[in-house]
Amino acid sequence: MIVSQLSNLQENPTFRHLPHYLGFRKKSTNQVAPKILIAQPVGKVLPKKDQPFLILWRDNFGGDVSIKLYDGNKLIQNISSRTASDGVYEWTARISVTEGYFIRISSWKDRNIFGQLQL
Repeated sequence: MIVSQLSNLQENPTFRHLPHYLGFRKKSTNQVAPKILIAQPVGKVLPKKDQPFLILWRDNFGGDVSIKLYDGNKLIQNISSRTASDGVYEWTARISVTEGYFIRISSWKDRNIFGQLQL
């Protein structure tokens, strides 16, 4: 949010030459709920056995994440129990992945914060 603030022209005489829409940023007091958004690099592609597959995500919190492969509620594979939340993970599937499986990325500290990608 940008809030206009008056400036003392004696302290900052060049302030009056700035466009009217410029202002100072104030940190918002609104807290944004932490979330994870997962995407595939190109369209809907199933990971192939013994082939590298990039898992891409964005989140709005700090800390590590875990990455797991599920079929419904059944855990199929623990892809990474803990990795840095840097938005990219290269995974080589050692099993055949079928349509309907999904990848879940969870905050390592709070498992209730997660994102899912349907394969």
